[in-house]
Amino acid sequence: MIKSSIIALLAVAAMGSVAAPAFADNDMGNSNSNHADGNYLDTDAVLARLHEQGVNATSVEHWGTLVRAFVIQPDGTQVSQLFTPDTLKPVAL
Repeated sequence: MIKSSIIALLAVAAMGSVAAPAFADNDMGNSNSNHADGNYLDTDAVLARLHEQGVNATSVEHWGTLVRAFVIQPDGTQVSQLFTPDTLKPVAL
């Protein structure tokens, strides 16, 4: 039983180390970032535009072809919302 548990824990740890590189290119915290497709995201400008629209965003990043913003809701919770990169209009999936 213990041997099975140890093997399972090692398998989970190995899977975690494989997934880690996918998170290495995290744009959060960078004021300006380049996306893999070459699109440039001026995060400071995007945050300012979202704030002008009344969106209480704390950070933004590329998310595929969209912009993902982390937004504080009126009740204090934080949610992730998607916006078009050009107009910053909310996207419903």
